[in-house]
Amino acid sequence: MKIVAVHTKAVKIPFFKGEKWSGGTRYSAPSLIVQIETDEGLIGIGESVGPTIPVIQSVVDKEFAPFVVGRDPMELESILHRLEEYCVNWKQIGNYGLAGIEMALLDLRGKILNTPVYNLLGGKVKQEVAFSGYIFIDSPEANAEEARKFAAAGYTELKLKVGRDIDLDTKRVKAVREAVGPKMKIRIDANQNWSVPTAIKAIRKMEKYDLQMVEQPTRYDDVDGMAAVARAVDVPIIADEGCATYEDALRLIDKRACACFLVYPSEAGGILKARQIVDLANHAGVWCATGSWAETGIGTLGNMHMIASSRNFPFANDTHLKFMKGDLLREELVFNDGKIAVPDRPGFGIDLDVAKLDRFGANFEREMVFYDPQDPQFQPRIGQLL
Repeated sequence: MKIVAVHTKAVKIPFFKGEKWSGGTRYSAPSLIVQIETDEGLIGIGESVGPTIPVIQSVVDKEFAPFVVGRDPMELESILHRLEEYCVNWKQIGNYGLAGIEMALLDLRGKILNTPVYNLLGGKVKQEVAFSGYIFIDSPEANAEEARKFAAAGYTELKLKVGRDIDLDTKRVKAVREAVGPKMKIRIDANQNWSVPTAIKAIRKMEKYDLQMVEQPTRYDDVDGMAAVARAVDVPIIADEGCATYEDALRLIDKRACACFLVYPSEAGGILKARQIVDLANHAGVWCATGSWAETGIGTLGNMHMIASSRNFPFANDTHLKFMKGDLLREELVFNDGKIAVPDRPGFGIDLDVAKLDRFGANFEREMVFYDPQDPQFQPRIGQLL
C-alpha cells in the first residue's frame, strides 16, 4: 500500500457569540482538515489547529506532502522522523502541521488493522472522556447563568477565563461559586497575563472561593516565576502555554513549577509526542488534562483517544464544541453529563460529512486569534502588572 495524495481543506466554523479572554476575542473555530489517501482507496483523516491556519496549510501542502506521498502508511515512525528533521529550524510552526499529518496516519493505521486508535496507544482505560464547562469573560450575572446551565446539564467542572481585571474577575468567580454551590470544581485561566506579584495577589483574592487550579498565571517562558507563584499560593498551578513540548515539560518538572500539564497534541507535534509528555508527567507525579485550540469533532476525537488510553487524566478537559454553529461530523458528538463516549470504530471513528466540509471551507478567511475586532486598540498585556 502506498500513499498517493495529501489533501487539505481550511475551514472556519462560527461561534454563537464572541469568546472574550485575556488575549482577545474569538468569533470562530478555524482549522485545517488533512486527508491522506492510499492507492487502495483508504483515507486517513486528521486535523491541524493553531494560531495561523494559512501558514499551517502551506507547511503541510508545500513542505510536508512531498515527503509523505509514495510512502507506505504503516511506516509511521520513519515518516514522522523525516518530517521532524526537515522542520528542525522552524519546529514550533512545524509541530502544528505534523499533528495533522500524524493524526491522519494514525487513523489510516487503525483502519488498516481494523482497530480503534486507542488500541495502538496502549488500550482503553476510560469508556468516556469528561469535559469542563467553558466560561469566557462576561458580566458576573451572565457567567453565573452560564454556570447554572452547565451544572443543570451534569457538568462537574468549570473553567473560567480571567486576566483582564482582577476586581471584576473576583466578582465573576464569586458569582459562579454562589450559582453552582460547593461541589462544583472551578478552575481559572489567566493565559499568562499576570506578572508574578500580580498573580500572587489575584490568586489570593480568589482562592477563598475554593479554586480547583489556576492555569498559566504568568509568562510561558518564565518558569522560575511560575514556580515562585506555585510556592506562594495554596491553589495548584497548571502549565498551559508553558508546556508545549517535551523539553518544556522537563524544565517545569525540574523547577517544580506546576502540579498539572495542559497537553496539546497540536503544539507537541502530534498525539505520540503528546503521549511522551503524559508519560513523563506520570513518572514525575504531575497530573494532565488536554487544552483546546477550538478543534472540530475530528480533532476532539483525536484528543479523546489519547485521553482514553492513559491513566493520567483525572480532570475534565477543554473543548469549544458547545460554542460552534455546527461540526464536520455526519453526527455531532453527544455530551452526557459533560462526557462523550469513546467510539469503538476503526481508526478514530471519524464519519466525515463532505458537504459540511465544503460549506465551512467556502470563502475561508483568517481570523486573528490575539486580537479584539470590537476594540482595535486592545493589546494583550502578557505578563504585565494590571
